[in-house]
Amino acid sequence: MTRCTKIVCTLGPASSAPETIAAMIRAGMDVVRLNTSHGEIAAHMATLRLVREVARAEGRHIAVLVDLGGPKLRTGRTKGLGPIPLLAGATVTLTTEPLEGTTAAITVEYPRLQEDVHTGARVLLDDGKIELRVEQEVQGGLACRVVVGGELLPRKGVAFPDSHLTLPVLTDRDREAIAAGVAAGADLFALSFVRDAGDIQEARAAIRAAGGDTPIVAKIELREGVENLDAILSVADGAMVARGDLGVELPPEDVPLQQRRIIRAAARHRIPVITATQMLESMIDAPRPTRAESSDVANAVWDLSDALMLSGETAVGHYVVETVAMMDRIIRRAESATNENAPPLAPATDDHSYVVALAARRIVESDANMRGIACFTRSGYTARLMSKVHPPVPIFAITPDEAVARRLSLARSVVPLLGPEVETSGAMLRMVDQLLVEHACASDGDEVVVVASMPVQTHGTTNFLKLHTVGESSQYG
Repeated sequence: MTRCTKIVCTLGPASSAPETIAAMIRAGMDVVRLNTSHGEIAAHMATLRLVREVARAEGRHIAVLVDLGGPKLRTGRTKGLGPIPLLAGATVTLTTEPLEGTTAAITVEYPRLQEDVHTGARVLLDDGKIELRVEQEVQGGLACRVVVGGELLPRKGVAFPDSHLTLPVLTDRDREAIAAGVAAGADLFALSFVRDAGDIQEARAAIRAAGGDTPIVAKIELREGVENLDAILSVADGAMVARGDLGVELPPEDVPLQQRRIIRAAARHRIPVITATQMLESMIDAPRPTRAESSDVANAVWDLSDALMLSGETAVGHYVVETVAMMDRIIRRAESATNENAPPLAPATDDHSYVVALAARRIVESDANMRGIACFTRSGYTARLMSKVHPPVPIFAITPDEAVARRLSLARSVVPLLGPEVETSGAMLRMVDQLLVEHACASDGDEVVVVASMPVQTHGTTNFLKLHTVGESSQYG
């Protein structure tokens, strides 16, 4: 059975060796994530080049996603680098002044703290474990009441879920990573802490300034990002349900609802969506996941995520390859069940390309002999469109562009195949026969639906659909 939902794996100290990367590919990895929040940019680019070499040797199109760290706000040092006990009901001052933190005052590395954060706003420390509420502005900072206490260690994350922060979406380090990623041929960039459509446009301008046109995955992890979801996804090339920071910004009971909402919004905008964070977290230290984690993975599959992401599990875990293999098994088992979340077949638009995609899906649902859908695509548009109508068969995306083939590794149900440009419909059908047989996707006599643009050189529309029997292309000239 071909797996529809793709697997994104974060590489790190536990998975940087070429033999480990090769084993991860064989276990089911489709996309590599390089997390630039940690490590040196040059080291990440060396890893990108290594992934290219290993993927080529394995005969796979593996996309590389460069995840930009973004403006992560943190607390400063603590006295003696030890924990600060913050007791519920106590008062503590947040200041921008560099000092050794105590129970009386803590540094927050945000210069516009007093301008952007106002009385009554919540402040969350250490991934939300500690909650403060601003009571008043004081000389050099904000006086806060401790609502939920705890011990605060140095350099912990700070979140302001009730405040609009005016910091730029790209840091200097992000711009360095963009320039290096474009030069090295990164397939995708993930943009952290997206607040609105303007953040995507700013990142796209930086990518173009570096000489690239690399697609952008918008990480939805802020309250503002949730509120501006449709505007963001209308200009993004992909979305990520970044449940780590999203679970800090929102109450825990809201995160599953927003996960489903983000996935459905991505479907409306016809872009791939990744569900991320703590999917098999226990496998960092254990050879098997918890039952709850297995259910979480299955539910993300049934919600029609394009891809599921492993973070610390594959970056620093003790069971890297086993985790990828476990994710593969859970996904396959979930996909073997009846999918009750598939979109309706009534077109909600007069887009002719979408109507063709829906027609292809109806055909393969109605005819059990259909092996798959073969689509020709230069930009990846037709394959991504087919992916978003969720046919119950593989989508064999034939493209002459190796970068497009790698990027399509993120799209649900898509099997990218590299083939040269063709100029006639007859040549197109001959290529279907050649590539599907060559890659063991189909055999002579199998039936497939072929979708494409006609004339063959046409861009930006999908207007051709043909039922084809593999091996009979010679009949079409």
